[in-house]
Amino acid sequence: MLVFLGILGLFAVSLADPTPDPWGVYGEVCMANTPGVYDPADSQTVPWYTVNLDEDPKTRWALVARSRAQGILDTLETVHQFIGEHGLLGEMGELLWQILLNSMDDAVFHLPEPYRSEILGFADAANIPVSKLVLLNLFYEISKGCTSIVAEDPNGKIYHARNQDFGTFFIWNTTLETWQQTIALKNILINVNYIRGGKTVYKGVTFAGHMGVLTGMKPHAFTISTNSRAGKSWDNLAAWFAGQANERIELIWADRQVLEVANSFDEAIDYLSTVPLFASGYFIVGGRKSGEGAIITRGPNGTDHIERIDTSKPDGWYVLETNYDWDKVEFYLDSRIGPGNDCMKRLTRANVGLEGLYQVLSSKPNLNKATVYTSVMQVDDLAFQSFIRDCPNPCWFV
Repeated sequence: MLVFLGILGLFAVSLADPTPDPWGVYGEVCMANTPGVYDPADSQTVPWYTVNLDEDPKTRWALVARSRAQGILDTLETVHQFIGEHGLLGEMGELLWQILLNSMDDAVFHLPEPYRSEILGFADAANIPVSKLVLLNLFYEISKGCTSIVAEDPNGKIYHARNQDFGTFFIWNTTLETWQQTIALKNILINVNYIRGGKTVYKGVTFAGHMGVLTGMKPHAFTISTNSRAGKSWDNLAAWFAGQANERIELIWADRQVLEVANSFDEAIDYLSTVPLFASGYFIVGGRKSGEGAIITRGPNGTDHIERIDTSKPDGWYVLETNYDWDKVEFYLDSRIGPGNDCMKRLTRANVGLEGLYQVLSSKPNLNKATVYTSVMQVDDLAFQSFIRDCPNPCWFV
């Protein structure tokens, strides 16, 4: 019941509002070109950790594990509350929760390396059951939303930014008026500097306990963010749980893998267009040169569409993706593409930069109650900033 109380309140206000905008106070608000919205110092609240890729996978995450263990358990408890005996399904839900955890105990041995060893080592250092940590790594396949933008300034310089929305429908906190899982995820958000031979190989944003990357940058090469896409994935996951060998990987691991193996924008596009996946998704990639910005619309077995920056076209100086296909109409209760495009046009190409894209992603409803963080990146300036976000009322729930 807690899940729906806040939503009902939002509907009541929006439907009662007499203004021409049918969403009333929950309507579109663009912050483009608004002074004071972007403050780089705010990014310092997201902690940085170093992961040494030369170290044994079972120990390389030990510091993160020990310092973030309770936050991970709190995050997982939001799933338990949603599914378990105090959730929507009552006692049947508690049985489902236990079955789910038991399946994770078996699933860990089907994971590819180095993720299997990393999860086993992390669980040991954090004193968290392995089953719960495996479940955490599957989160992105089941509950997520986002906005990603790659834009080119008048000089051909490429910038990349994203909002990560996560936690919708996982327990509405009536006191704080937001999603309980979204709150929990903010407490385990981390930046990671991945090093090898004492030098940075790539940087990433992730949730402690996630062995993949959701937003990342390979210096002087490319940037990446991943958005979820609706589509059937349970057959692939079921086969994996059953121990059937396959070469599929999760979206968050594909991001980390491409940061490992690709050394340019074109190499990243090639890898992400062909890697076998468990679930559908959108890979948004930025590069170094004019025109190097793309949205790859992926199914589990291949690429359905690629949209690229094309400055010869009107408004072709950027690409923007939420969670809908290039040829589909977005769900009316989740309208973020239109507002995002409207705000980018108001920003104009002349104002593209870290500050400008942060302003757009501070605009409602692309900033909403499920938004965990905003990241802004520039690959040659080595700019990589992450900001924990809160959407002030009135703010849309998803």
